[in-house]
Amino acid sequence: MKASMSRIYGKTRGSTPLVRALLRTAHGIGSRARQLVLLCVLIIAVLPVWAFAADDDFGSAAIVGMGGAYAALPSEAATIWFNPALSSLSLTFARGCLVTRDLYQLQALEERTGSLVFHIGRGLSLGGGFSQFGQPGFYTESHAVLTAAKNVGRNWAVGAGLHYDRVEFGDNVKAYAGTSLDLGLASRPVPQIVASAVVRRIGLERLYETNSPPAIVELSAAWDGPSITLAGIWSKSSGEKSRFGIGQSLLVARDLPLGAGLVFISGLRFDPIRYSLGARITGGGGSIDYVYQNHPDLGGTHAFGISFRFPGP
Repeated sequence: MKASMSRIYGKTRGSTPLVRALLRTAHGIGSRARQLVLLCVLIIAVLPVWAFAADDDFGSAAIVGMGGAYAALPSEAATIWFNPALSSLSLTFARGCLVTRDLYQLQALEERTGSLVFHIGRGLSLGGGFSQFGQPGFYTESHAVLTAAKNVGRNWAVGAGLHYDRVEFGDNVKAYAGTSLDLGLASRPVPQIVASAVVRRIGLERLYETNSPPAIVELSAAWDGPSITLAGIWSKSSGEKSRFGIGQSLLVARDLPLGAGLVFISGLRFDPIRYSLGARITGGGGSIDYVYQNHPDLGGTHAFGISFRFPGP
């Protein structure tokens, strides 16, 4: 998500120098003037080429830190935003995730995301999430998702997710609103390997006269060893080049006070090239995450997240 500032930025080749100059200017001026500059960026970079393809830099701090390779985190509630089938590979009774991101170190581009998944028995999981990006009265993106997933056999799961997306400029100046569907398949053939295949953003309905977002085909896989996890992701949408990401997490300490563990996270995304570095403190059925991600032109983003899990009543 947040295609308007990252994916769309990469697609507006003709206006890239102007957009880059405006964004750099926004870092050095007052808050009110900064908002006006950012509004100019959004008008120049977004509206002429609006595609609203779901972004990979999203969901949870840990997913961002792993280069978007979410198959490495099947027990993370935020995977419902990408492949809902993954939520049934973990039979934890309830799990959730909260994340905040300060995109490109600009206060006007703040993101808050929450995700929650319940396993209700018979291999069935239900999930939901909400995300808001921007500032009310200036520019906002609001997103919601509802998912259902079911185990089909010992090592397979299928899932579907219904998305609602809405974009506004100023006070109720609507640029886009619509619904879309995700259909996913996930497998854990052996305990150390997770594989994911999904078709995302299948357009169902446009609520305003804008271009339909293109569907995305996405494959992700991960190998989870005793102390290290390696993962990768490939995605392709109509009219765009294939996109890749890789990530790893390394357990560097498991016997910290209060039974906590420390995990180092890093990842790499391509087109444009972005690296991410972070850490996860685990313990008590949950985790606290911090990740920094760079962007070659837009600057850095800080992400903070909390994940929690309840084994059952």
